[in-house]
Amino acid sequence: MTQTWGMGSGCAPFYNTCKEGTANTRMVRFFDEDRFEIYATCDIDADEELLHTYISLKWRTCFQELNEIVHADDSEHKSED
Repeated sequence: MTQTWGMGSGCAPFYNTCKEGTANTRMVRFFDEDRFEIYATCDIDADEELLHTYISLKWRTCFQELNEIVHADDSEHKSED
């Protein structure tokens, strides 16, 4: 499967990734218009890290190490069961 990908602009490159369901922002993508909008999902305190889940986190090879870090506690919890 061929996938086309783009690079964020504005402040988006400074938003960090996190596990699904834990982000304090959400990104609405308009692929047909080559744009996106980012919204807060809750009140965000001054100096609080801005987080959204990279949709390509699980499949882009350049994010493999990052994906392992983000989900590291998942494997710790599984080994305790």
